[in-house]
Amino acid sequence: MKYKRSISPSLLAADYGYLADAALQAEAGGAGSLHLDYMDGHYVPNLSFGIDLIPALKKRVRIPLMAHLMISNTEKRVDDFIRVHPDYIVFQEDAVGDVGMLIEKIKNNGIKTGIAINPSRPLSHIKDYLPHTDHLLILGVNPGFGGQKFMVETLKKMKEAHEFRVKNRLPYDIAVDGGVNLETAGNILKTGVNILVAGTAVFGKDDIRVAIETIASL
Repeated sequence: MKYKRSISPSLLAADYGYLADAALQAEAGGAGSLHLDYMDGHYVPNLSFGIDLIPALKKRVRIPLMAHLMISNTEKRVDDFIRVHPDYIVFQEDAVGDVGMLIEKIKNNGIKTGIAINPSRPLSHIKDYLPHTDHLLILGVNPGFGGQKFMVETLKKMKEAHEFRVKNRLPYDIAVDGGVNLETAGNILKTGVNILVAGTAVFGKDDIRVAIETIASL
């Protein structure tokens, strides 16, 4: 089974005064999707976008929108995200009481599901759910802020996740978010990861197209 590689620029690193422009530039530059970090100031000590960003972006771009929920009350707020219908809803596994039930609810509403796992959490906590999800997001830094240094010890988890999907012939994508740049992307891709979530490595550059193409060429 082949797993398509792509770049998913993180809009968290874009200029908030020009989010639609940044999204359009990323799409034109070859991005496979857009990564939207939703932070509540509670699960992580930071705040980010309003939920209305999703329908606003859907009017402008055609690439998939990945809503990554870094919020404490995921099960209470998921209906709001289902209503605006991003292409994917990715939730933090340690912020949810019943992972299986949430996966089912999201899928039943025609949205693809994703599970995100923090650096300190072992893959064993979510292996039972991987056959039922579309997307595994492995965090390469502790969640909450962009621009952090990549945690090398997370490479082992990435390799384990890839070996698990190959062994069981599972189609889920494996994405990595946090610390992804030209220095780290090569080793990340060697583990079998097929989606790179890049923030400052894309939106922190003068030419977004060149930034995406350079990372994608590794």
